[in-house]
Amino acid sequence: MLPRVAIVYLSYNSKPYIDEVFSSIDRLNYPKEKLGVIVVDNDSPDGSAEVFREMEGITFFPSSENLGFAEGNNLGVNHALLDGVEYVYLLNNDAMLHQDAIMEAVLLAESDKQIGSVQSRMMLWKQQAIVNSTGGMVHFLGFGFVRDNGQSWSGIRVQDGEEIAYASGAAVLYRSTILKKVGLLDPFLFLYHEDLELGWRIRLAGFKNVLSTQSIAYHDYEFKRSIQKFYWMERNRILVHLSHLRWRTLFLLLPFMVALELGLLAFAVKGGWLKEKILVYVVLLSPRTWMYVAKKRRASRAIRSVSDREIVRLFTGRIAHQETSTALVEKIGNPILAGVWWMMKHLIRW
Repeated sequence: MLPRVAIVYLSYNSKPYIDEVFSSIDRLNYPKEKLGVIVVDNDSPDGSAEVFREMEGITFFPSSENLGFAEGNNLGVNHALLDGVEYVYLLNNDAMLHQDAIMEAVLLAESDKQIGSVQSRMMLWKQQAIVNSTGGMVHFLGFGFVRDNGQSWSGIRVQDGEEIAYASGAAVLYRSTILKKVGLLDPFLFLYHEDLELGWRIRLAGFKNVLSTQSIAYHDYEFKRSIQKFYWMERNRILVHLSHLRWRTLFLLLPFMVALELGLLAFAVKGGWLKEKILVYVVLLSPRTWMYVAKKRRASRAIRSVSDREIVRLFTGRIAHQETSTALVEKIGNPILAGVWWMMKHLIRW
C-alpha cells in the first residue's frame, strides 16, 4: 500500500506559475486519496493569495509577513507532520512536476529505509532537455551549488538512487520520521544553504540523500546576481561549517579558509559588495551568532552517528556552476583547490 504524501508549495509572487504548476499536480499518477497539497503564501504582493483562497482541494496558509524559505516551508511541513503523512515533498513556486515525479520518488525512498531525502532530477522549464540539477554539491570551503547545471541530459552519466551531498529544496521528498529525528529547515539561515544544512543533518544522523533520475521536475531557474544574495551566501556557508564540522577539521581547513577570505575581499571590492562582506564579519562576531553556533553544535552532537571523514567523503574541491565560472576559477582556482582537497581529505580520519 502506498504511503501518504503532502506536497508543500511555498508561494512568493507565484501568480505567473500557478496555472501550469497546479495543472501538473492534477496530472500526477499518485493516488489522489494518498496525496495532499499544502500552500503557504509568503505575503506575496502580486495577488497570489487571492488565487489560492479560491482554489479547491488544497490547504492554504497565508502569512502576514515574508517568513523566508525555511520558516515558510516549515509552516507547511509542520502541518503535514501533524497530519501523519509518511513523506513531505517540497516544491518551489517556479517548478512543475512530471506525472511520475511523486510516484518515482516514493518508490525509491521505500526501497531503502536509510534514505532520508530523494531529490527529483531537475530540468529547465523552458529547455527541458537541459539539466538544472542532479544533486547538491558541497565545496570543502563551504560553497553549495547544484551539479550538472546547464548540461544536456543526454551527456550526463548518473545513476538512479545514487547518493548526493544534499537535495535541493526546490524539488525534494523527505521522509517524515527522519525530519522528526533531525529537525526541519533552519529559519536562522533565512535565505540560501537551508537545504544544504538539512541534508548535512540527515547524513550526520546516518541516513542518505539520493537522486531519482526517474522523478522529474521542471524548474524555471535563473541565477540572479545581487548584493543581498552574496551577503546571505557568505554568511551561511561559514555558519554551516561552524555548526557541524568538528573543531579539528575546522582547524585543518583554517589556513585555506583565511586565504579564501582574502581573495573574496578583493572580489568584493571589484564587485561593489565590500560593505556586505564586512557586514558578514560583523554578524559572525556578534554574541547572538556565537550563541546560535553553540546551540547548533550541541544539537549536531546529539544526532551525530557518523564521523567527519564520512561527511566529507562527498565534498568536492572544484566549483562547477556555469553562472559563476570564470577563466581564473577554471584554469587556476579549481585545479589548485582540487589538488589541495585530494590531499586534505585523506588527513581527516576522525
